[in-house]
Amino acid sequence: MIGTDDRLTPASLDRYFKAEVPTQHILSESPEIRLRVEPKHERLVLRTPHDGTTPSTRGLRHVTVDSVDYEDGTWSVVSVDARDMHYEAYGLMIAVAEAMRGGASFGAATNAAMTNLRSLLAARARMSESQQLGLVGELLVLHSLVSDSGTQALDWWLGPTSEQHDYGLPDYDVEVKTTLSERRRHTISGVDQLRPNPGRPLWLLSIQLTRAGGAPGFTLASLVSALRHQTGNDGRLIAALTALGWRDIDADLYDAPYVLRTTPQCYAVDEDFPALTSDRLRATVPHPDLVSDIVYRVDVTDRSYAFPGQPINSFLDRKGLTE
Repeated sequence: MIGTDDRLTPASLDRYFKAEVPTQHILSESPEIRLRVEPKHERLVLRTPHDGTTPSTRGLRHVTVDSVDYEDGTWSVVSVDARDMHYEAYGLMIAVAEAMRGGASFGAATNAAMTNLRSLLAARARMSESQQLGLVGELLVLHSLVSDSGTQALDWWLGPTSEQHDYGLPDYDVEVKTTLSERRRHTISGVDQLRPNPGRPLWLLSIQLTRAGGAPGFTLASLVSALRHQTGNDGRLIAALTALGWRDIDADLYDAPYVLRTTPQCYAVDEDFPALTSDRLRATVPHPDLVSDIVYRVDVTDRSYAFPGQPINSFLDRKGLTE
């Protein structure tokens, strides 16, 4: 389909993205500028006759620029990965077309439009560092569980559903804690985060990371990508990641590489473990119902660790690394 595009609305643009075939739209007759909507790849592609200028795409992972030879000459091509940002990507294309209609070269028009897009992407909300570290730790564990037990392990991951503990495995529960510190000092949020469920042993799994610097390492984005491939993009994984604030369009925000500082270790959360619970609070604090928003740290560096049994033993044996 080829038609003159006076400016698509978000609703009409979404209809084109939901279509079964690509569509083409004329953004300008002079200079000639065409836009192609590719639903299968969730991509927008702008083409215009090459005028000898080339913009810079530095810092924009979702935008590529190239010059391509066709039968009717050489064309400049801008391709934008529009996943989760259909209308923002479309706005970039419109900005290029409007600037070129005003007399700007392709390079100058595209550079100006991408400067605005960089500002838009820079303003995106991102997870805090503690949220990122927490998710990295949980995904390291999930990768191991899926490797051993298949996609049923996705049902064991309870963190995204705001359950009391991160993992509910067949024989016990696990709370995953991840830190960058040199000691195994972990933040516990709230009374009862380390309270075992009735009849269910609880283990605290301690993961220590450090920034990789120039060394090879894993990133939050690479762990998400590996798990998507490992599970065949299982809908349960996608829903869980979304619930935790992950968006594919933000993957470039989470490219800090990490390596393990030490081998992950597990600690039984039993009567001897230094955990705050509502029962312990009631036994020692007057009017405990008036106490709220408790956050504390537990240092387990010098405590004895143990192996809780499968399937977590496999994760500990692998030293927490993805395979």
